Amino acid sequence: MLKISMVLAIVVSMGTASAGEGILTLPHKAVTLSNGLKVYMVKYPSPGVVAYELPVHAGSRNEVEKGKTGFAHFFEHLMFRGTKNMTSKQFGELYVRLGNENNAWTSNEMTDYHGVVASIYLPKILAAEADRFANLEFDEKALRDEAGAVLGEYNKDVAQPDFLLEEKMAATAFKVHPYGHTTMGYKEDVVKFTERYNDVWPFFRRYYRPSNVSVVLVGDIDFNKSLKDIEKEFGKWAEGKPEAPVEIPVEPEQTDSRSADVRLDKPTQTRLEVAFKVPAFSTKTTDSEALGLLAEMLFGVTSDFQKEFRFEKKWLDSVSAGGGETVDPGLWLVSLRLSEAGEGKEKELRAAVDKTLESVRAKEPSQERLDATKKRFKNAALTGWFASPEALAKNVSWYTNFEPDLGVLDRIFERLRDVEPKTLMAVARAHLTNNHKTTVTLHGAK
Repeated sequence: MLKISMVLAIVVSMGTASAGEGILTLPHKAVTLSNGLKVYMVKYPSPGVVAYELPVHAGSRNEVEKGKTGFAHFFEHLMFRGTKNMTSKQFGELYVRLGNENNAWTSNEMTDYHGVVASIYLPKILAAEADRFANLEFDEKALRDEAGAVLGEYNKDVAQPDFLLEEKMAATAFKVHPYGHTTMGYKEDVVKFTERYNDVWPFFRRYYRPSNVSVVLVGDIDFNKSLKDIEKEFGKWAEGKPEAPVEIPVEPEQTDSRSADVRLDKPTQTRLEVAFKVPAFSTKTTDSEALGLLAEMLFGVTSDFQKEFRFEKKWLDSVSAGGGETVDPGLWLVSLRLSEAGEGKEKELRAAVDKTLESVRAKEPSQERLDATKKRFKNAALTGWFASPEALAKNVSWYTNFEPDLGVLDRIFERLRDVEPKTLMAVARAHLTNNHKTTVTLHGAK
């Protein structure tokens, strides 16, 4: 109950802010150290607790060298293998003693190391994190052990229909850009990780350097003390001479409708995904916010589409839509999972998706409908962002990866306010069209 009350208090305070005030009304501060490391701090009413994130601004998007896909995710594992000063076991034992919830994840855009700890232990966590970022060390045996774990994870993933659908969609939609492979990488690359000891270090030096990493703290913190602790531990991390940069290829504009099918040799529910090429995330235009509103308006739980095909005809048991938060032009997807009643209805559902999108390409939605969607969209975002120090830290990490200042959070909602009915029609006409469309279906054995 305390947690719910806290969230409501934060959201109410924001709801009463004037249009000229920002969404992030909690005390916050951003600093860049002399070595280029960016620091973002937000005071959150979580007595005695702080969430931290250390995002590395490199993900599978940065894997452009042949034979080296999956390296960003591989380092998510290798970063737990010890340093020049501390073994992997000692590192793990320290975090257990401090009661730290420590973990990591990788996406197309970034690799993020995060945890939640008692505020009194934050200096020790910062010291340990600075050590592993500046002094990572492991031998070939450790790499081979971790390579085996990653291969096991890949094999587990390929047993999941949703992963196979994601893999096929990426490969079909993108022909040149690294978005054409998942964060796991291609299997032919993953199976050779055991041989990559000398190859992984250039990737590490290229991306794991102060100017490409941030420290995010959200919770019960003192700005001056926390900044002093960060400067003490991370300030001595030298930028060093980076590896030669690699150029991320630009995906040619898609001018034709594409499709693919995945067939499994085991029973599973049919999946259908319809994706469209959309611009990179930016608060310089309203495109990103318009695409989010279109996803909610056309395919959200209150939409006519869900009402007809999920709740009345019961052809679907899962509907989701969205995307477009990528550093480079990416995908906006409609994802459907068919129920038993919907088996064999893929053609009708594809037509229904097309008809739904055509409705907003042909006619502006009403202002009333847009206002209601904005309200739902904003409420969901606010309650999600500010649900906990961990949630807010994650969103700070995510959005500063695209635009490296805390003002990006405010600008998202400023652009949301700027969206008009004609904006939605214009964005749908520009991007949610057949020449930008890729459709993938997945079928199980009968």
